[in-house]
Amino acid sequence: MREDDWADLVERFTDGEVTRGHMFGCPGLRTGRRFFTIRWEEQLVLKLPAARIADLVQAGGGTPFEPMEGRRMNGWILLTGAADTTSLVEQARAYVTEQHA
Repeated sequence: MREDDWADLVERFTDGEVTRGHMFGCPGLRTGRRFFTIRWEEQLVLKLPAARIADLVQAGGGTPFEPMEGRRMNGWILLTGAADTTSLVEQARAYVTEQHA
């Protein structure tokens, strides 16, 4: 994800409930103290339900997120294919909000 695209995404999603932060030294968005997306090495990483991650992986839209080789983070996907990024970020935000309500 290009820097301009990330900046646009941040602008669209940042509000009173969503704030910026850093996770693993990378910029991200969180609701409360829970992150739902980060920009990792110029790619977008999202926190989504396991079934949604499986669907995206099967469709070729992403891979399970491993910040270090062999250290998979459950519930996180690294987007690799063309996808409706806005919709997926909205899903991630809703999932994290619902999960920790």
